[in-house]
Amino acid sequence: MPGMLGRWTPGPLRILETNTPATRLERRVGLGIAVLVPFFAVIGTIVLFSQEGPGSTGRRILCGIVLASTIPVGAWWLRRGIRVARMPGWFVFYADVGVAIVLFTFTSRGFALAVTSLFAVIGTYIAYFSSRRVLRAHAVFVSIVILVLSAATYLEREQDLPAVIAQTLVALLVVNSVIAFRAVIKTQLDLANTDSLTGLLNRRGFDLRLERLLCDCSAGQTVVLAVVDLDRFKNVNDTYGHAAGDRVLKATAERLAAAAPPRACVARTGGEEFTVASVMTPPDALNMAERIRAALARIQNEIPVTGSVGASLISADAWRTLHADEAAEMVHAALLKADTAMYEAKRSGGNQARVFTG
Repeated sequence: MPGMLGRWTPGPLRILETNTPATRLERRVGLGIAVLVPFFAVIGTIVLFSQEGPGSTGRRILCGIVLASTIPVGAWWLRRGIRVARMPGWFVFYADVGVAIVLFTFTSRGFALAVTSLFAVIGTYIAYFSSRRVLRAHAVFVSIVILVLSAATYLEREQDLPAVIAQTLVALLVVNSVIAFRAVIKTQLDLANTDSLTGLLNRRGFDLRLERLLCDCSAGQTVVLAVVDLDRFKNVNDTYGHAAGDRVLKATAERLAAAAPPRACVARTGGEEFTVASVMTPPDALNMAERIRAALARIQNEIPVTGSVGASLISADAWRTLHADEAAEMVHAALLKADTAMYEAKRSGGNQARVFTG
């Protein structure tokens, strides 16, 4: 298929904005973690000078090392974490182990047991921004820490047995309660990110998944964006009815999901418009667009439907060098280019694929 001509000007373009309230919210979460990490250090520093804190020079040094490590970690979140929509596994490990080390340096085991409530903050973030497997590992680790501190509290006669049992149960309940609600949290997030008709991602979900896709790219990799629009879909609704049109949209979603490369993100971003994003080399962009076009060019439920496909490219390396707003603008521009290519395919009669090269 021929490439795009730079002199061609399409009609009014639909804006596929990537700097949405959803993405801005997740960036604020990253910024919040960047502030929260050193705030943990502030709490630890205050305890460092209390009677219940570290009781020996060696413990103070160990505690100080952990507290000092929050500075570079917080700086990383400030610079890179605002683009991290999914909490990285290394950070969960660092947070759990770091808090545990500090707690075991405390002279008062009972006080350390009370401070285990800090694990609940980590668990809440994991429930929203990490996997069930990571959350379970966190719960097991934290429960072991609580039980060890509880045993030490009783053996060192700081509290009587009923008080230790009560405090242990409270600590376990507080830090693990998020597990009971994770299914609800996950369901609500899925509903917010999913198109109710087709089961694909909606525009909000696509924005978030595309950002994750770019974050996970290796050096030198490229993400291809393909905008798909069904040709003359209004005629389907007018001729066969809206119920038939909905069946066509569902069938289109299934064919797109099957034709898209593995681990691609597929979304319904408009009435009869779909968007696909996948990591691949630039020469393969047209092949993917053509494969998607061919998948749609078959009769769906006895209704002839075709689609026009336009594609563009994003360099993950270039995207990473930009600030958040500039990176969002880069994605926005790439989507507009794919939109432009798609409109050129429509102007050429539809049922065609184009890659923007102008």
